[in-house]
Formats: sequence, structure tokens, C-alpha cells
Amino acid sequence: MRTLLVGCFALGLLAPQDAGLKIFKRWLDRAHSGYGSDEGPARFRNATVEAAYPGRRFYYVLTYPRGMGIARNALSLVAQVDDHGTVLPLVLASPATFRAGLRKVKTKEDARQAAAAVLILALGDPAQRRWKFEESRFTIERNKNGWVCTYSYGATYLSRVTFDKHGTLTGIDPRTPPVA
Repeated sequence: MRTLLVGCFALGLLAPQDAGLKIFKRWLDRAHSGYGSDEGPARFRNATVEAAYPGRRFYYVLTYPRGMGIARNALSLVAQVDDHGTVLPLVLASPATFRAGLRKVKTKEDARQAAAAVLILALGDPAQRRWKFEESRFTIERNKNGWVCTYSYGATYLSRVTFDKHGTLTGIDPRTPPVA
């Protein structure tokens, strides 16, 4: 009986792999054949991101910064897999790629959470080992054009995320200190 219980428990742990992850892996192999990474492919799990993007699933590969001598075919990338199985990579130069599923900003609290989630995704590390974006440290300004969310690392490194007056993401500008 004990063996049967242990076996049933083990089967529960071997739940089927996330379908979105399978799609992401296939897409990576086609779009970035021979890529290398230190972490992933894996599901991007972060409480702030999950709260700002309810019901959305992100996946990632991450190559750690090394300074000189980056690994061949090194890849760091975050992508969303939509309900139709389409892989939508997030591109820092295109805020539109970060909009799908992001809650509209209506309050300062919404702005803090959304800005933190966007910057966490932009840096591509769900554990935030290099830089942590704490919602409480954002300075939020509202003007006639929308919202400006600023995160400061001293006077020199200011990260900004902007939203228009309708609460839609319009800009992403992460500025972090260099790796020590």
C-alpha cells in the first residue's frame, strides 16, 4: 500500500509540461537555432508581473552578464505565448510588444505595479538577481499627457516607464548601473 501511495504522489509531481513552454521551446529552436543560455527556457514566474498581466504567461531564456568574452550564440529573451499559440517576443525598442495583457493604469498604485512589471520583464530576470524593482520606490507623476513612473538608482541611473492619459504603455527606458 505504501508503494502505491508513493507512486501516486510521484505521478502527481510529473504533471504534463506547460503547453506554452513547449511552444516557446519549438519557436526558440526555429528562430534562434543553436542559441545558448544560462537559464531557461522556462516559465517567467514573478508575482509583480503576474499581478500586472493577469492570466498571461511569459517565458524566457537568460544569459548572465560576463563582461568580456560572451558565450557563443548567447541569448536573453522574454516572450509571451498567446491563446492561439503565437510567440510574441518582447522588444525593448517597441513598447507595443509589452502592451498585450498589461492592465490599464488608472491610479498611482496601478502605475507603480505596471511600471515595475514592465521593467522586470525588460531586464529578463524573474528572480531580479541583478536589480530589484520595488513598487514602493517608484516616483509617480501625473500630467495632462498621462503618467511618468521613475525609478532611481542615485542621481545618475533613472529608469522611466510612461503611460498615456488612457493608461496605455508608451515608453520604457531602463537605466541600471553596470555590473560590478
